[in-house]
Amino acid sequence: MDPPRTNRPAVSGKRPAPHRRPPRRQGRPRRRVRRDTPLQAFCRFAGTFVLSLLVLIPLGLAVGGRLLPAAPPAGAAAADTPTPSPAPVTVDLSGLNSPHAILICRGGEVLGSRDADAVLYPASLTKIMTVLLAAESLPDLDAPVTLEDDIFPPLWQANASLAGFAAGETVPVRDLLYGALLPSGAECSVTLACCAAGDEQTFVQRMNQRAAALGMQDTHFCNATGLQAPAHVSTVRDIALLLDAALDNETFRQVFTARQYTTAATDAHPDGILLQSSMFAALDGESTGRAVLLGGKTGYTSEAGQCLASLAELDGQEYILVTAGAPGDHSTAPLHVQDAVTVYTRLSDACGG
Repeated sequence: MDPPRTNRPAVSGKRPAPHRRPPRRQGRPRRRVRRDTPLQAFCRFAGTFVLSLLVLIPLGLAVGGRLLPAAPPAGAAAADTPTPSPAPVTVDLSGLNSPHAILICRGGEVLGSRDADAVLYPASLTKIMTVLLAAESLPDLDAPVTLEDDIFPPLWQANASLAGFAAGETVPVRDLLYGALLPSGAECSVTLACCAAGDEQTFVQRMNQRAAALGMQDTHFCNATGLQAPAHVSTVRDIALLLDAALDNETFRQVFTARQYTTAATDAHPDGILLQSSMFAALDGESTGRAVLLGGKTGYTSEAGQCLASLAELDGQEYILVTAGAPGDHSTAPLHVQDAVTVYTRLSDACGG
């Protein structure tokens, strides 16, 4: 019979080997899972709930798929509430005397148009480009310029409109700019072109280069005056683009929006020449509602009919209207100006009277 076992080691004269733990298994370390006490669990839940409220309250509550804004604090101004954007304004251009018309906000938004891309003769609306390029090329507005004798016979033969300067008269650049736009003086346009580029045809090349740069795709100029030429063409849309760009030039804008101007005294004109805007002269005080006419350039040839490019302001916004092809001539009623009165009155009504 075997003797009973005991937990004591047998005496052998040697100390027993120290007890070693078995090697830990390779792999992910064991994680100790701590369980929250009931108090800790409650605090964790309460913190999450409060944080959710802090996020949801400013954003508003989602109800029925729509996000409702949070109630404004007591005493908050009503102006803090976003105002919806107004619906775009459109203006009816039917019933005008002019078969071609376009109305835009400055910057390009079209509010109404009528056969705006038809290729036509722009007549003296051409001078918008002439004066813009001259203002850019001749920054010294007080520089003296002489109107050469040889420019007058072709203009007389074509029955071109003239500002009234004499052959050989020397005047400042400024006077020529006003003379070209207000009474549509052809002698001023030709003289500005020659002064800016050396001769009119070189200047015309610059006119066409600028037209291309502005995106005037259906425009081609043959002269600086707008006198009739088969290839001298544009559209009311292109002219609107041109006027919008020209108005960014401070000198051009100042001249374009003038009602009248008196030139400097010369030997030929000791008291100067009183130049008046042909558009304002034809307006004759007619009302355009709340819209205010700021300036305009008229044009006429028998082939082009009565044309007008004008600028108006309403409620702090500026608008450009270009019309072309109205029947009549210099001796008849200014139907192009009447069309401007009609359109700007409709615009005023469309914007709330």
